[in-house]
Amino acid sequence: MKYIYIFFFLIFIISCSKNQRTAVTPKDYLDEVFEIVEEHSIRRDSVNFKEIKRKAFAKLKNTDSIENCYPIIKSILKDLGDRHSFFMSKGQVEKWQSTSKTVDNNEIITFKGKLLNKNIGYIQMKGFSSGDSVSIQQYADSLQNQIKSIDNKNIKGWIIDLRENTGGNCWPMLAGLGPLLGNGICGYFIDNKQKKSSWFYQNGESGIDSITITKLSEQHYELIDDSNPIAVLTGRRTVSSGEVVVTSFHNKRKTRSFGESTGGLSTGNANYKLSDGSMIFLTSSIYADRQGNIFGKEIEPDEIITFSNYEIGKPNDKVIKRAIEWINEK
Repeated sequence: MKYIYIFFFLIFIISCSKNQRTAVTPKDYLDEVFEIVEEHSIRRDSVNFKEIKRKAFAKLKNTDSIENCYPIIKSILKDLGDRHSFFMSKGQVEKWQSTSKTVDNNEIITFKGKLLNKNIGYIQMKGFSSGDSVSIQQYADSLQNQIKSIDNKNIKGWIIDLRENTGGNCWPMLAGLGPLLGNGICGYFIDNKQKKSSWFYQNGESGIDSITITKLSEQHYELIDDSNPIAVLTGRRTVSSGEVVVTSFHNKRKTRSFGESTGGLSTGNANYKLSDGSMIFLTSSIYADRQGNIFGKEIEPDEIITFSNYEIGKPNDKVIKRAIEWINEK
């Protein structure tokens, strides 16, 4: 069995190896799945694995192929009750790892930026779910260049709008946002053994502990004035790696959040590659901010402001209006 830690809806890529095994029968395949789940699930001490196994192997009686095990694996992950784990077939994995070959570049750059009132930088970030190295590089470079193009000596503050960030790959997001995050540890993943792994931004690189995951292909940018206030906007559609970004700014100096609570998937999915090339994305950690405050559920903003999704980015967007007021107050 071979597994790769990757937070999808997080995507953290570190290759680790165990003895390679080949699932000869459907039973071998499910045994392989349970070996992973029972060891690494964040819920391993709070679910009845005996019952989950009983149900899974009962369904196996009429199964004659590895592919026919896929629905059983999905039901196993659902029974864990973490709301975040999921399964990806070999074909889906291959497609995900070659995004730059299958989609238009405009679909890769899922953010936009502009000046508001001529003196406030605004970055709106939707989800980015590619596992393809070309797409990842393009996203990180482009996001940091977007910040550079907006920044000027008249900037009074920044707004990072994550209300439509439905997750994906956090590492190019963090690398791209580096000028606003600043160097250093931005947060932590805490696993089911209470082991803490820190995530960071440092001079154009993002990663975990001492391992770089995403690195800009060019010189990193530094803000003209890194003391300006930063407003972070959140909502129910802010989930998973979107919540990684929220956590990264949580308790950061001169930063305040506005909007509604996030969707509550502030948990990390580790990706384990199965013997047939498919993958399990298993919830195996929870988030904590730079000061060690633990989440694992909804992240509530500093100021709760209800809004409609139809208002986002429009002239009547009251969350943006309040964020601008706060920046001007500073």
